[in-house]
Amino acid sequence: MRDVAVRGIAAALAAMVAACTAPSVSPPLVIEAAAPEPRAPSFAAQAIDWANANGQGGLRYRGGDFGEGDERLHYVEAGEGPLVILHHGFPSFWLSMFDQMEALKRCYRVVAVDGLGGGASAKPDSLEPYRIDRLAARIDALARHLSGEARYAFVGHDWGAALGWSMAQAYPERMLAVVAMSAPPTNLFLSLVRDDAEQQQRSGYMQRFRTIDRGMLQSGIAGRIAAGGYADLAARGHIDTERAALLTAVLSDPATMDGGMNWYRANVPPFDQIEDSAIWPSASATTDVPVLAIWGEADETFVPAWLDRAGNHARTLEIVRLPGIGHWTPMERPAEANTAIQRFFDRHAPGRCS
Repeated sequence: MRDVAVRGIAAALAAMVAACTAPSVSPPLVIEAAAPEPRAPSFAAQAIDWANANGQGGLRYRGGDFGEGDERLHYVEAGEGPLVILHHGFPSFWLSMFDQMEALKRCYRVVAVDGLGGGASAKPDSLEPYRIDRLAARIDALARHLSGEARYAFVGHDWGAALGWSMAQAYPERMLAVVAMSAPPTNLFLSLVRDDAEQQQRSGYMQRFRTIDRGMLQSGIAGRIAAGGYADLAARGHIDTERAALLTAVLSDPATMDGGMNWYRANVPPFDQIEDSAIWPSASATTDVPVLAIWGEADETFVPAWLDRAGNHARTLEIVRLPGIGHWTPMERPAEANTAIQRFFDRHAPGRCS
């Protein structure tokens, strides 16, 4: 089964590059829903309003900011109890993790971050703040700001999963457990994309990001990329149309889409230039922090063989495979992923309800 949402994003990217390099012969860009015009300052509040209107249990969502300037992170939180940090992937912002927040907020303090460059967080032009070691240090600093020296759990999707797993390798004393949805840790991914021809083909879009600048993302193209994924999720009933419109609208801002691409530009070199010495925290790093890998069996983003090698990078590893689900495991039939997360946390990161 083809991962339709990811295919929509990839098709939009391919069409965008073609349009910018050979406009006279490029094919028309077809999307399933028009992207709303970006009005970024208002969408941070609108997303929280949507969450409070659709959340259950009377626990309100509220926004916050940590840091200043190019390191400022926006986050949204709810609930009380042990800290759980949630981190989205590309292209997205905190609202894509709403279903996991709903499942956990009764027993935990859930804090979903807008990753650097995304949502209402800072969007530096320099690539240095997007380096995976800098991103990890910033998230851990946020955790200390929120709960002092207490250890915390982490739920990430896509880039958020790679980040959280890598943090567990670098800061095992800080973390209780990690849920990695739809992605391997950074070190495993970089070794795969260097050595595996099929993974190189699947990840070719990451190299195309190097040829795209913010000017190319103007004129609604950024919104079309976002709509390529979220319109499909809405059409298949996984998210409602209002949530899809919010997700698409926030990502229609060229600066936001460019910020998301900066994660790739800063951390994924040309595949033939990846060296073990440059991989953080190291090419062979593993962790004693328990890791739950949730994988949609219809996901075509990574070669499934990464799961066979994942045990080399986490000594306590559980794998949950979700048949018929693609790359968007936080939003495609989220109850299935949420059940696995709750059972995993019950064993390794109990909440205040335990």
